[in-house]
Amino acid sequence: MKTPKMDPDEMLKTLAAEAVKGTAQVRTAIRDVTLQALQMRELSLKQVTNVVGKVTEGINLGVANEKLDVEKTLSEAFAGMDEALLKVVEANKVALERLTEGGAGFDQSGVKKGLKELEAFEEKVLDGIKAATLKAGEQARQHWTNILGNVQPGGTDSGARATELLDSYADQAKAAMRSSRETSLKLMHSLTQNYATLVSGVLIGLSEALEHGKPKKDR
Repeated sequence: MKTPKMDPDEMLKTLAAEAVKGTAQVRTAIRDVTLQALQMRELSLKQVTNVVGKVTEGINLGVANEKLDVEKTLSEAFAGMDEALLKVVEANKVALERLTEGGAGFDQSGVKKGLKELEAFEEKVLDGIKAATLKAGEQARQHWTNILGNVQPGGTDSGARATELLDSYADQAKAAMRSSRETSLKLMHSLTQNYATLVSGVLIGLSEALEHGKPKKDR
């Protein structure tokens, strides 16, 4: 008899709950859980929003009925998610650079989609967290309200980086397109059709680099 597979979203919630209960390094633990979940998905903005929503639900489960400083724990967890999302923005940056250096224009599907999603990135992510808090207990809801209420537009590290990238991108893209060749454009065409897959691959590389940069534990 086959063992039924656990739903990925439910598993993610469980991992996030354990991350806030089982370690003093909440920020790092939630960052790692969020990054691992993002690595396993095709990185559309919809998927990113779903991941942060499920991680938030798990965090709320983790702080319920636990002897924790709830506001501090939630603040650290929020910072951990933001740190992971900063990697997503960086992955978008690399993907856009690859496309435009290969000759893709602004009107091509991958570039256009990437810029549009970056424009809405912070707003959608925060909406995902807010939606998840509706299922939390009263204490967690109040703390989340305080935390999110203090976030101004561009107030997260990932949101600020996305805005910075959008502001600087036009000139960079135009310069890249001026130096492109027709053969490069043909090679990049398939990538422009599936931008989310390209970003996913870049994120895996960035995350592996982050992992390799960690100090090794003494045995």
